[in-house]
Amino acid sequence: MLQITPETETPADAEEKTDDALYCAGCGHLVTRGRWKILMGGAERVFTNPAGHTFILVCFSDAPGASAEGDPTGDHTWFAGYLWCFALCRGCGRHLGWHYQSDGGGDKFFGLIKDRLSSQPM
Repeated sequence: MLQITPETETPADAEEKTDDALYCAGCGHLVTRGRWKILMGGAERVFTNPAGHTFILVCFSDAPGASAEGDPTGDHTWFAGYLWCFALCRGCGRHLGWHYQSDGGGDKFFGLIKDRLSSQPM
């Protein structure tokens, strides 16, 4: 199983600062914060799905601006030992990436598509 390693602070430590805020590139809704980035086998990971679409993922311990949608599945998972479902923007519903949870029920994280996030609100 991959080890979740925080790069910086945890969500519980966060203040209402906007300096490390990351927004939905589609609608500008606040999705997560840079301090919640975690290393899941690297800072960024490149994956290709069965349909041939390639994504650069950045992983975060939390993404309050994204909702986990659908039934978790282990089919074609990019992280061994983790089930996934879709992560959608709570502002516009855009597909931002995936929510992962340990198939043992413990660890959870978001794998978000890098180019669907922006450091600037709209």
